[in-house]
Amino acid sequence: MLMSWTTQAVATMAPFARRTNKMLKYLIFVYLLMQVNTSPGNVTNREANDDMELLMVYFVNRHGERAPDDVELSLSDQQEELKSLTHVEGPEGLTNVGKRRAYQIGKFIRQRYGSEGSKILSKVYLKDEILVRSTDKDRTKMTALVAMSAAYPPEPVQQWDESLGKIWQPVPYYSVPLNEDYLRYFSNCDRFVELMRNAKDESIRQEFAPYLDVMQLLSRRTGQNFVENPLLLQALFDLFRSSLALGLNIPEWAKPFLESLSEGARLAYKLYFRTNEMKKIAGGVLLNKFTEQALIAASGKEIKPRLHVFSSHDFNLGAFMEVSRVRSNHGIPEYGAAFALELYRSKVTGELSVLPVYLPQAGDSTPQVLQVNGCDANPCGLTKFMELTKDFLLPEHEYYRICNIKTEL
Repeated sequence: MLMSWTTQAVATMAPFARRTNKMLKYLIFVYLLMQVNTSPGNVTNREANDDMELLMVYFVNRHGERAPDDVELSLSDQQEELKSLTHVEGPEGLTNVGKRRAYQIGKFIRQRYGSEGSKILSKVYLKDEILVRSTDKDRTKMTALVAMSAAYPPEPVQQWDESLGKIWQPVPYYSVPLNEDYLRYFSNCDRFVELMRNAKDESIRQEFAPYLDVMQLLSRRTGQNFVENPLLLQALFDLFRSSLALGLNIPEWAKPFLESLSEGARLAYKLYFRTNEMKKIAGGVLLNKFTEQALIAASGKEIKPRLHVFSSHDFNLGAFMEVSRVRSNHGIPEYGAAFALELYRSKVTGELSVLPVYLPQAGDSTPQVLQVNGCDANPCGLTKFMELTKDFLLPEHEYYRICNIKTEL
């Protein structure tokens, strides 16, 4: 158990941790220093079990299947078929398959964190237990709405009429404008855009060199310059993935290049996290928020809400995984994939630990426990986790400064 003076010190300092990155790093330093003589240490390969209490979860999911966007449509020779199949949803819209996928996300949340799982969610919706955040995109908002309908099937006390009210409990989410959202770092952060430009220029001579012949062929076939913009490899990959979900076949001309395209798309996805600075901008705010809440838990205070859900994009899953330093061979996250950091407390020792969990695709896979790189224990002790990830912490106000964003948030 933490010594009482440790608890008091952390509790006293925790509120100030939100104000500046310097203060949060100092608080982490104090916490780590105190743990040298008070922590019982890590237990190698320990899974979360009955002697561990789940305190908090940061859960980031990719939206469900969607219609192709305008860039992807420009690469397709089946544009009319795709437009016909998605004329109701429109470009980027959540399809019916995507809605079913979103429902599976919510069922997973209920099963793992609700009455059947770790029980941090009540059967009825209580606003102090969960906070749902979405990017300001229709597909992520709709994913959040459908997912929450599965996470909270209404109990009799919350059934509000004899038809819809018996099967749907409204659960709110919130979002912020795209140009002010740290989850949209790849489009609204000037510094990140600059770093991505440099990453693309360097990668053509390095990572993508073995794929230049394929990229030149794809450029001729589609009329788009893949050599100048290797991110188009992922756009084409996503186009084929969306097309298959809509019942269309991959064009015959593309089939000989699918393996190279898959490998190239994975490299293009990794460009977003090519340097530590890019990782910090992309996922540092989420990590900072998780760490602040973990330190409040370390002080012995109750955490509210205990479940934070982010309905977002593949780039957000990847960013959160990168700054959490997890070992993972997963490529581009599937629609309905999710990654979570779960904070536990030992009922025996009081030690706090972090368990990274990856769900490859809601409804079609089981959750996988991942290892934190540099941490022998699983779950990873909070002390060790903070040591390994402290350089990626980024307070939200620092994000706005680095990215040259003026905001009232």
